[in-house]
Amino acid sequence: MPRSLPSTRTAAVLLLLVVGVALSFSFHVTAADPSVTYTATPVEPDEQPDVVTRAATNVTNLDDRLAGTPTQHRQPIHRAAATGAYNGSLDPELDIVVDDIESPYVWYNGSYYTWSISTDSETTAATIRMQPTDAETVFEQVSQPTAGAPAEVTTAIEEGTATGFTVDAGLYQQDGQYYAVAPEREGAVLAELGQILAGFVLTPVGRGYTAVAIGLLAYRVREPTRDRPVTPRRALGIAALALPVAGLGTAVFESGSLTRFVTGPASALAVAAGTVAGVFAARRQWLRLVGVSLGTAVVVAVAFVAALGVVGAILGPLAVLLGFVAGSVPFAYGYWFAQPRREH
Repeated sequence: MPRSLPSTRTAAVLLLLVVGVALSFSFHVTAADPSVTYTATPVEPDEQPDVVTRAATNVTNLDDRLAGTPTQHRQPIHRAAATGAYNGSLDPELDIVVDDIESPYVWYNGSYYTWSISTDSETTAATIRMQPTDAETVFEQVSQPTAGAPAEVTTAIEEGTATGFTVDAGLYQQDGQYYAVAPEREGAVLAELGQILAGFVLTPVGRGYTAVAIGLLAYRVREPTRDRPVTPRRALGIAALALPVAGLGTAVFESGSLTRFVTGPASALAVAAGTVAGVFAARRQWLRLVGVSLGTAVVVAVAFVAALGVVGAILGPLAVLLGFVAGSVPFAYGYWFAQPRREH
């Protein structure tokens, strides 16, 4: 007699288990070997200012900053460049562009200038000072010798490229030659950091999904021939599995601060609690749904504050929000499994 295929519900739970386990390792995958390719470009004063300003944080490409600013709003910069200073009000469109420029030099309209700006935090009044300067002076002031630089910098200069994550980009000098060391792709470092952050966020989500899948499978394996809708009590038991599952994952696969043993399971619980909310929604028990949602939010927030203090007061609500969003998947499972099975 041929073996029957798994039911739709069993297949759905197995799928959730696979997704949960995969997401549980998100942080380890993204943080295992972060790397960015850096290039070293030989440059001479008065040449390739775009390459220099991209590498050296103490020289800002003011032309690029102003590219999206209408000409009529740039007059204070024109006046400062022409007369050496501007003291007055800035249009909001210009203020938001130049307010955070802290580099001592800028590249503007084909020349290097010294730069300083002081602003009033409550108004758009500002004093801008600009004095033209020669490229040789800028290079001498902002470049640094390769002696004592990270090994990746010397490798990039000698071979043209180097791979690393914390390479110090900048303008370097070696044997009388200047080199602009910068990531090969603009924004590559931020992209790597974004992937690591995404992995960090998705790890407790995966552990919450894994706990829900394990709990649902346990009930189905225990009595596979019976149609047992998930009750609120069973749903609470399933959601509670997030605590040992996330705790075990933290103990086995992670190291570092003990606070992870609090924040990780709390975040996973916020996700898995969606199962309970789904069961209450299926039963039209709206007050209980609101109650379990608020209760989960309070428990998670308090856990974060207890573990991280003031920082936890900020991250706790974010963890709750993430949990409720990611918990929409367990919510759907809870809603579905709370209803009698209609499979034949």
